[in-house]
Amino acid sequence: METSTTLAPSTLSTAELERLRLALTAQYPLANGILGSQLGAFIRRHLTDPDLKRRFGGLKDFIARYFPAEIAWRGRQGLDDLYDICFSLDGPELGRSIWQRIPAEPSSVLWSAVTNPSISVQFAWSATEKSLLQASAGVALLDELTAIEKLTKVDYQNFAMEFVDSQESIDTNGRAQAIEKSVSSTVFTKLMRDKGLLAKWEEFRIGRVLRTFTARLAICGAEPSIVDFWAGILRSSQQMARSMRRRESVASLVARSGQPPANREYLPTHTPDSRTIAIKTMEFLSDSDLSDLNLPLGAVMRALRSLTGSL
Repeated sequence: METSTTLAPSTLSTAELERLRLALTAQYPLANGILGSQLGAFIRRHLTDPDLKRRFGGLKDFIARYFPAEIAWRGRQGLDDLYDICFSLDGPELGRSIWQRIPAEPSSVLWSAVTNPSISVQFAWSATEKSLLQASAGVALLDELTAIEKLTKVDYQNFAMEFVDSQESIDTNGRAQAIEKSVSSTVFTKLMRDKGLLAKWEEFRIGRVLRTFTARLAICGAEPSIVDFWAGILRSSQQMARSMRRRESVASLVARSGQPPANREYLPTHTPDSRTIAIKTMEFLSDSDLSDLNLPLGAVMRALRSLTGSL
């Protein structure tokens, strides 16, 4: 007679659970209607062994075990589950009620904490340990630490106004409109996309963020070599965060398309070919850029015939 054995559920280590909690807090401090495919993909990327089904019985069982108070099932959208998420940014369970050294390695969580004014994290420099530290907002600054001013919404508004002033393609009326919309980073970014300046704005903004934070680190007494080191860590962290957002976006689109879960894990990792890059580039061009674009006449005529149905 055959007997089957049931494997005991896996267990996250304290360190792994802490890292995941910090990542979820930075990504979803307060979010409603998050797709289960999106949430599951995010969680798996932060686990040493990402097989939730084998280790815990699936995403629902994993949530029930580790985050029953923070993540709640909301309902269904097509074939996918929806979740409401609420993490306390200041709770002692985050392990940030004391000052902790920041690991000297790229992290999308670090990039979010540094750049997002709404995340309640504060930073400090320890001249004694030559280390960058963090703690929850409200934690008292220790005598041996020097506070590093975090980026604020005012900083981003100033970045936006600097960018507008640097662009000759924006006329006087456009400048006035852009400055008015700079109060909201979301609205300003949309405006830059409409003007075909999104790529330039993103590059400018990231550069200003890196320059501002590292300058404040230098003011606290960090040596130039250390400042350069953390500038590299932050730039790598930004690239990591951008890659993760792209993958989440693709996973979300795949989920809405109704494809089976087995296919939701597929994400392109190769470098896009020239045609794909060219097509994507068109999205960032303004009307004036398009009018100045020099395309082969033969290709243009074939495109016109295709569009008019005469091909």
